[in-house]
Amino acid sequence: PVFGLIIAVVSCQQGMRTTGGAVGVGKSTTNAVVISMVGVYVADFLLARLMR
Repeated sequence: PVFGLIIAVVSCQQGMRTTGGAVGVGKSTTNAVVISMVGVYVADFLLARLMR
């Protein structure tokens, strides 16, 4: 649930801030994927440390 929440929140936030037509959608999608990947990686690291 944690990783899905990160992906959903980041994707919605990026989508709501999109401007610039089709080019803006492409850039926002790329940003959402990159930010989500980093967020999931950091959350995984923190959860692994916490549950150790």
